[in-house]
Amino acid sequence: MAVLAAPMPRFNAALSTVVEARDGSLLGARIADDGQWRFPPGDEVPEKFRKALLSFEDRYFYFHPGINPVAIFRALKDNMRTGEIVSGGSTITMQVARLSGGNSRRTYGKKILEILQALKMELFRSKKAILKTYAANAPFGGNIVGLDAATWRYAGKSPADITWAEAAALAVLPNSPSLVYPGKNQEILERKRNELLKKLYQRKYIDSLTLVLSMDEPLPGEPKLLPSASPHLTDFYYSSRRGERIRTTIDPAMQERTAAIINNHQKELSGNMIFNAAALIVDVPTGEVLAYAGNSTNEGLGQHGGSVDIIRSLRSTGSILKPLLYAGMQESGELLPTSLVPDIPTRFPGFTPKNFDESYSGAVPADEALSQSLNIPAVSMLRKYTPGRFLELLRLTGFTSFRLPADHYGLSLILGGGETSLWELAGVYASLSRVLGRYSKERKYLTGDYHPPVLLCEEADRKPVKEDENPPLSAASIWLTYEALRKVNRPESEAGWQYFASTPGLAWKTGTSFGFRDAWAVGATPSYVIAVWAGNADGEGRPGLTGVSAAAPIMFDLAGMMRQGEWFSPPWESLTAIEICRESGFRAGPDCPDKLEIFAHINGLRAETCPWHTMVHLDSTRSKQVNAGCFPASEIISEPWFVLPPAMEYFYRQKHPAYKPLPPFAPGCAPDRTRPEMEFIYPTNGIRIFIPRDHTGEMTTVIAEAVHRNPSGKLFWHLDDKYITSTKFIHQTEILASPGNHRLTIVDESGNMAATSFTIISGR
Repeated sequence: MAVLAAPMPRFNAALSTVVEARDGSLLGARIADDGQWRFPPGDEVPEKFRKALLSFEDRYFYFHPGINPVAIFRALKDNMRTGEIVSGGSTITMQVARLSGGNSRRTYGKKILEILQALKMELFRSKKAILKTYAANAPFGGNIVGLDAATWRYAGKSPADITWAEAAALAVLPNSPSLVYPGKNQEILERKRNELLKKLYQRKYIDSLTLVLSMDEPLPGEPKLLPSASPHLTDFYYSSRRGERIRTTIDPAMQERTAAIINNHQKELSGNMIFNAAALIVDVPTGEVLAYAGNSTNEGLGQHGGSVDIIRSLRSTGSILKPLLYAGMQESGELLPTSLVPDIPTRFPGFTPKNFDESYSGAVPADEALSQSLNIPAVSMLRKYTPGRFLELLRLTGFTSFRLPADHYGLSLILGGGETSLWELAGVYASLSRVLGRYSKERKYLTGDYHPPVLLCEEADRKPVKEDENPPLSAASIWLTYEALRKVNRPESEAGWQYFASTPGLAWKTGTSFGFRDAWAVGATPSYVIAVWAGNADGEGRPGLTGVSAAAPIMFDLAGMMRQGEWFSPPWESLTAIEICRESGFRAGPDCPDKLEIFAHINGLRAETCPWHTMVHLDSTRSKQVNAGCFPASEIISEPWFVLPPAMEYFYRQKHPAYKPLPPFAPGCAPDRTRPEMEFIYPTNGIRIFIPRDHTGEMTTVIAEAVHRNPSGKLFWHLDDKYITSTKFIHQTEILASPGNHRLTIVDESGNMAATSFTIISGR
């Protein structure tokens, strides 16, 4: 009854936070709250340490019931002879009981309690569990408690990897940790270790050669620094799962190489006062994180935000979300890859998007607009798709950081008006690759394929269980997007572009936030996704801090260490051949003279037909436009003509010399008033314009701009039916208008007219 009444030993001391790689190697650790290095118990006690410990402390551990009567009687005899407690005769089980009581001053009463507790432990716990408890709580000198902490601090390795000499040295330490301490009392420690090694040899645990080599092996010295392969990940778990042992999916070799690449590039970037960079590598099929470099770890970065875990930080997205919009429009059938998208000066209240090089192409194919990361076409596409639908698509694919309503973000959402993290970005692109990869192999979608990165081994076995009939994006739209991202086209800058052209098996995208504060790069393959960020943790922008110049080189170096496999196979079942107009890229209409077939999403069959080919009536020389009112009908030649709207044409013809503007009308022939000859660039119809007052209290002016098909045409400007000025060649003028509604009209020398209405809102 006394045995059953004795309390079962309990250990409630604070534990260190331990983060491990997938193979059990140590990525990092944080000291326990009581200042002790006390790791959570491991799964096994290594064979070498077990044999060394039992040979030194408790040879009959597996045979006694928790106490050794012979040893206790011998200890009692010695204590009575000396008049004080000099020996306890304790078994390993009794030592566990003593350790649970705080290893306080020895008394006969406490010894009796330890005996009762030891007997109870032997009744209710296995020998394996008792030995494991001892190894986890034995003192090893200083503030080091437990075998795991001791092997890493003294030997710089895991318990499973220690040598016989290290096992023997560690086995003797708990017996007198304050007296025998690595780095001190080396003679005592060496003598005890060597005596134990000889016992191990006598019991045939080691051979003679191992004995000689082990006795020659140096003793453990001063405690070593613990590994710190992923300090930001360790800090993350220290704040979220303190006192636990966390086994992650990190590949230790890849983690080490990733950190080295990040640090090497950051040294170069620091020349431009760019101090931080981060990278995340995700295995696509499983979603498991292979490398987690939360920030560069070069010396001296503490004062530059080096402790910030960038992977979890929200940063402005720049243009890194453009592929999602492109994929969404492929999915809805609102856009074909080849369709021309407007690329002209565009202004919105408080928002004036510009391309990186501040040039305009007039019109550009949608897939080229994506591969070149053009901003104005992206805004035009979002305007058609709507921010609300795009926001919903982002949420369905895995982004959670866009928590505000669509009205808050508006059209700026596609250019960095919202924030996300490297963690979510990598997770979404890995999900897209996983969906496409599964469909390419299994021809099905599963509900669980869209999920965040998996970082814990305990979550790695999560499997999607049922088919998904309506995935947010189908394999076809993802494949078309990735094909556009594989194109070798000029991105945000020409600088160093040839460096990136040699990786055809990678779909990749860069992004740069407003003010050059955030540089992004993400690359995707069937096997892995790499996401990189570079910049300053405090948000300071730097000239030249772009996705191409700062983040992409890191991403490509990381891609260089990854295995290269086959590219995604086309999802032919959800693609279809669509006949398009060669010049416009739209679905071919009846007036398209030059057609070809492309493969596009099956929903592209309902895309808009070409709006820019029209039948034009010409004279016999094909140099003048005519009509039946001024030219014999029998001599009229009707010919299809590619005609862009005036603003698009103005910029398009500057970069496309082969573009043929419409010929003028023959003398005496009335122009076709249904086809506009001029167009406002600003203000657009219906716009509300906020006009601040200057330092004198006077209202500032609005710069109105228009284009005409005839570069030398003259325009006459009227505000609210009052003539204000005329322009030629460059059609820009200042307008001073009072608060309220206004109508601006332009008229050319042939009587063609265009008008726009706008509202002025005065600033006070």
